[in-house]
Amino acid sequence: MIRFIFRTINSTLFWVMHTIKRFVQSIFFTFFLLLMPVVALFSGAWAGILQGIWESLPEVYAADLSPALTTRIYDRNWELLDTVADMTSRLNLVRIEDLPEHIPNAFVAIEDERFYSHFGIDPIRIVGVILQNLQKGSLTAGASTITQQLIRNIYLSPEKNFTRKIREMILAMRMEYRFTKREILEMYLNTVFFGQSYFGIESAAYNYFSKTTKDLTVAEVSVLASMMKAPNRYNPLTNPDLSKKRQRVVLAKMLELGMISRREYEDSIREQIVIRQPVEKRRAIAGKAPYFVEHVKKELVEILGYRKVYEGGLRVLTSLDYSIQSIAREVFLTAPLFKTYPLDKFPDLSGAFVVRDVTTGEVLSMIGGRSFESSQFNRVTQARRQVGSSIKPILYAAALENGIPSNLILNDVPVIYRMEQLNQEWSPQNYGGRYHGPSLLRTALEHSYNVTAVQLIEKIGVNSVIEMARKLGITVPFQSNRTIALGSTEILPMEMVSAFSVFANQGIYVKPISILRVEDPSGIVLFESRHQELEAMAEESAYQMYDMLRSVVNRGSGRRAKVPGLDVAGKTGTNQDYIDAWFVGLTPRIAVAVTFGFNDRITLGKNASSSAVAAPVVGDFLKAVQEKIPGYFEGYEIVRPKTIEKRSICASSGMLAGRACKTSIDEYFKKGKEPKVLCPVHHPLALLEGN
Repeated sequence: MIRFIFRTINSTLFWVMHTIKRFVQSIFFTFFLLLMPVVALFSGAWAGILQGIWESLPEVYAADLSPALTTRIYDRNWELLDTVADMTSRLNLVRIEDLPEHIPNAFVAIEDERFYSHFGIDPIRIVGVILQNLQKGSLTAGASTITQQLIRNIYLSPEKNFTRKIREMILAMRMEYRFTKREILEMYLNTVFFGQSYFGIESAAYNYFSKTTKDLTVAEVSVLASMMKAPNRYNPLTNPDLSKKRQRVVLAKMLELGMISRREYEDSIREQIVIRQPVEKRRAIAGKAPYFVEHVKKELVEILGYRKVYEGGLRVLTSLDYSIQSIAREVFLTAPLFKTYPLDKFPDLSGAFVVRDVTTGEVLSMIGGRSFESSQFNRVTQARRQVGSSIKPILYAAALENGIPSNLILNDVPVIYRMEQLNQEWSPQNYGGRYHGPSLLRTALEHSYNVTAVQLIEKIGVNSVIEMARKLGITVPFQSNRTIALGSTEILPMEMVSAFSVFANQGIYVKPISILRVEDPSGIVLFESRHQELEAMAEESAYQMYDMLRSVVNRGSGRRAKVPGLDVAGKTGTNQDYIDAWFVGLTPRIAVAVTFGFNDRITLGKNASSSAVAAPVVGDFLKAVQEKIPGYFEGYEIVRPKTIEKRSICASSGMLAGRACKTSIDEYFKKGKEPKVLCPVHHPLALLEGN
């Protein structure tokens, strides 16, 4: 018994002495911390240290306290396509006056209960934390106020050392001098980290609860406030049990401080917390129209700079029409060629699909490949591929511009040319090895005769074709020889679809546009697109070309792109050994280009001609648009210029057709250039009679 009493007294004395020792230590450290600036005045060494710290401190400016914001990219109808953000970007900034009172109260309660009474640092809390740390024997608790946390987030590193703490305290007092309490609290709520990659209360509300801050309940706010101690540890998404325990602490503190009633406390404890992430967060694929979005990002950075784009919280209105994009994606990815070569077995087979408005140049759809997850390489804007016979409309346009009449007849027979540059002979071959004798330009284009194309380039010269291509917006280098008539040049799909658009736009070239308007968070317009137009060719020549390309679809190699009730023009393009398959289609409203090919440029197979592989895809797309978007093509037509005359000509002679002519064709001529003589082949007396 005596021994027990002795041990009890001894333990009590030890506890009392130990407590007194810790109290004295805490008082010493507290006075040392609070009175250090005074001591520094009388100590040369400390004065030098403090002077160095003071001089190294930045000024506290409002501009520095503006956090990075998330940029949103929309289609032309304001449908969200994707967001662009830096690692610390916020979804939106909130204003303190717009928030329900329980939101700031929750953060003040758990993080800084004397926030409204201290001057940037909290001496009472410092003393309490020192005692707590001494009792535990380690630095487990911190004494930072909300103001200090804000300073640390913006200006200082997170490392724990004596110098950083002094810098933090001085800057916190500066901030309290410059800004009101509510301004500081507003900046804090817009800056603080909420785990995952979410910064700012609005971003947290959206990404955890699919809500705006104004709709958050007390229970939900307490969950977010509970994360401040350790955002990833108390994350409700990954650690719901720990989050719930910490949430109770926050609610208890709010009740203790009179910020919520007992009824609100009990209701919040019982409320079932449900994490509702937004739909786009749950999708496995990267955004909508990912190739287009990446293209837009690059353009934005070129126009406004990286920081403005990734931190500026911009609203970007683009040219893309997501309804068109959805149809294009479905048709393109289910193309027969892709079914023959499934993605899992043939990942190197890809292609491109692009749609643009012929008049404005606005890009309505862009698919840069078969799978964005597999390859981010955009084949619409980055992949130059041999265009094959789809180059021929550019050749024919150059011929019309150089005075070649549309009723010209060339003899489609085997020919041999001496290629001086290659020091060898070259004999162009038609598809299938067949030749067709005397042929009208229209007929030769309809069925894509190669020999006729080479004969035509002989007449007008290689440079005339290259010059025409440049006017149509094609920038790639050309080999200066006859082979360009057969599409030996590698061209971007974006440039091809833009070049063809000229034929449906009265000869006017319009540079493609992807971005319509960019606004900052306050609605100020930072950028607005302007149509860049150039008269590339005569209106009459453009009309003649469009009508010739109609024939390609109506009765030529592009027949599988024909859509009943729709005015469709276009041209196929198959290069040597069936390595690439092209089709560029035209309507009075939109132009469409599709390509298919292996990345390593191996053959698609002998049956993979563009008329079989590419043309049907464009036809299916146009038909789907016609059906799914009623009236989309209505009101758009190609108007014949008043300076164009229509004549019925004989397919054999190119002269005016008569009763004896077996086949007549409607052809269009520039006024004054139309034929005036009756067909001499079927009406031999016509010349003698002067008709």
